[in-house]
Order: sequence, then C-alpha cells, then structure tokens
Amino acid sequence: MNKNVLFIFKSPVTLAGDPINGQCCVRITQEIPKCLITLSFSAKQYSKIIEKQKIFNNNQSLIPEKEIEKIERVQISIDTPKKPQKQKKYELNGNVMYKIIKQYGEKRMLISSQDLFKGQVNPGDYKFFFSFPTLGDMSSSFLYTSQDGLKSGKCSYKITLQIEQPDEGLTILKESAEVYINARVQYSDQIQRQSDANISQFFCLSGGIVYLSIKLNKSNFTPGEQAIIEYQLDNSFSLKPVTRLEIRVFNKLVFIDDDLNERVIQNQAVYHQILQGINQGQRQENQIVKFEIPKNLKASIRNETILNQYFIQVEAILDQFLISLSNPVLCQIPINIQESRFQQVINLDGWNFVPILNASVNAFSNLTVQQSFIPT
Repeated sequence: MNKNVLFIFKSPVTLAGDPINGQCCVRITQEIPKCLITLSFSAKQYSKIIEKQKIFNNNQSLIPEKEIEKIERVQISIDTPKKPQKQKKYELNGNVMYKIIKQYGEKRMLISSQDLFKGQVNPGDYKFFFSFPTLGDMSSSFLYTSQDGLKSGKCSYKITLQIEQPDEGLTILKESAEVYINARVQYSDQIQRQSDANISQFFCLSGGIVYLSIKLNKSNFTPGEQAIIEYQLDNSFSLKPVTRLEIRVFNKLVFIDDDLNERVIQNQAVYHQILQGINQGQRQENQIVKFEIPKNLKASIRNETILNQYFIQVEAILDQFLISLSNPVLCQIPINIQESRFQQVINLDGWNFVPILNASVNAFSNLTVQQSFIPT
C-alpha cells in the first residue's frame, strides 16, 4: 500500500446490511490545482478454471506461433482480469501439445461513489471519515486458489481513493483497501428447525431398524469455534451392532461460468472423527460431542459465480454382511461459516493532520461520506 494513504476501519469484518465505517488518511506532497478527490466502494466476483486437453498426432506447423504458450504450465493470477485477446490457446510442454480451455464466471460492480473535493489542494496531511452502506444480501468475502494454480475463485470488496486532474486527464494517486464482509444468514431459523428434527433410520434385511437423530448448538460458526452435537442412537430394534459413529464436516465448492455451467471443484470431508458404537438391543440418549471447526475453512458463499457449502454429518456404520443392500444411517445438517479477522493496528506517528480552520482550500479533515447504494 502507498505510504501516503492509510485506511482505518472500525471493524475488521462488516456484516452485510451494516455500514462500513472508518477513516482515510491522505498525505498530499505537492500543490495540486483543479484536482478531483473521490472515494468509491466496489465489488468483484469471479471463478476461473483452466483445463488442458492433450492433442494427439498434432502438427505444430498448423498452429500459429502467437497462440502457443511455451512454458511448463499455464497459471492464472488471482487478480488478472479477463483479456481474451492475450490468452494463449495451446501449451507446449516438451514435445506434447495441449489445448487450453478456459472457463470464466465474472461480475464487477461499482456499488457507490462520492466526490470528496474539487479545486486546488495544498500539501499537508488530511483525514476524513466515511460510512458506506451495504446491502443485506451481499455475499461473504471469499478467496480460493487450487494448489496447481489452475482453479481460482474470489468475491472481494474494495474502497478506493482516487486523486486526479480531470482537465489534464491525469490520475495522480489511486489506492485501494480490501473490505471484508460476512453474509447475513437468511435462513438460520430453517436450519435450526432442520437440526432439531434430523432423524434417520437404517433397515437391513433380517437385521431390524436403527434410529439416529442429531442436534447442533448453533448454525453459524467461525473457523476455530467449538461445535457441539447432541445425538441419540437407538439400536433396540436391530439384530446387528453399530460398530462406530463417524462425524464429518463436509465441504462442497462449485464454480459457475458465464454459461451457467456448474463444475465441482471440491467435494470432501475437511474434518473427521470416529466414536465408539453400541451393541444390538442398546440405545444412547443425550450424548454430547464437542469439536473444533477447522481454522482454515473459507467462508460460506452463494452467488452467480461461486457456491461454497458446508455440512455436518453423523453416520452410524454397520460393518456386517449385506451392508451394501441397506440404506445408510446418515444425518446431515447445513452450517454457515463466516469470516473472522483480527482488528488492524495502525501507527499514525509522523502524521500531522491539517486542522479544518487552517486549511487553505475547503479542507475535508472532518468530512463524513454518506451515500446510498447504486445498483448496477
């Protein structure tokens, strides 16, 4: 970040629907005549996938040189904009030619913008406060990149300060700061009702019935937070033992391109715990299990380009003959993961802010920016 611009946010993460409050400190190092100073709030969301298809019996002489990427692998930058005219269509890895297929889902929007100052501004340190409104249905901030660099997805929000001279067509300074947002859960009551009544049964040929029900202490979690499961397992009417219980936190990540094609990027357990089962004819009531939500989880998100979901699963396992002919004893409850960040610490030593009465040109040291959401 430019050392002449500092963004200070009141909260490290803002809940969708609440205002983003903070202040921006700007150091002007030279007199700027006829300048325009603006502050804007924008959003960007995208998913990108690169696929490589091996070309057999290829004739390289038939492929234009400008369309061949002669590198070991093709990788995308997390912030590289979509520029189809510069993208290579083929990759040459040794003597093997690959056709490169790229899928994008992308959406950008300017949420709101405000002119802070017009006119001449003198050198000095300036500070102004801002309050940007947000919408209640905004998605959570999200960032994902696969280990091979071929898949990436992002939902980000930024506040941007820009100083320019419109008459000259010059941008003197442009600096942005990332803003982190947590989506407001719309269906927490529905999730809670589902968790209160999540009952599954298992039927095995000549084996009887097993009942399993689970209940969660809450539906919203931050990474590293403790989850509490209360379960009941009834094996009274079964002739087979439940050998074990398995608890899983399951993650499903889907990217959606501009043609609305969905591609599953991740579909796996991110947490796994095994509990002891019970014998036939037994039952367990009000059993409590506590565990920590993994600290490395990304936020839950659902928008036009990315779908990232989490579920808590409890499954009763019967390792017996004919198990494949039976229905599993599985309870599954969707949960919501929210962003968690520490409060930033900003050092303002060396900054000497211009008092509003001493500023020569309509100083904005105490200006508060208030504006409405501008849909796109």
